[in-house]
Amino acid sequence: MSLRDTGRRLRLRRTGRIPSDARVRHYDELDEEEQSVVRELAGEPWTAPEIGDLDDGDVVKFTDYYQIRSR
Repeated sequence: MSLRDTGRRLRLRRTGRIPSDARVRHYDELDEEEQSVVRELAGEPWTAPEIGDLDDGDVVKFTDYYQIRSR
């Protein structure tokens, strides 16, 4: 996958509650670029350009559950 030209930024937020309508992705299912962004952003107050197939509201199971926020 590659960077999208949307100008939107991703942030990961640790979550203990997974909305019933959320798409849950496991870290192993992500491509290398998506994995790199998840590793970089997990637990940190940083953002990265929107990439690949990660959308606002998705949840990624990494070391914990992280919800994707895209703005």
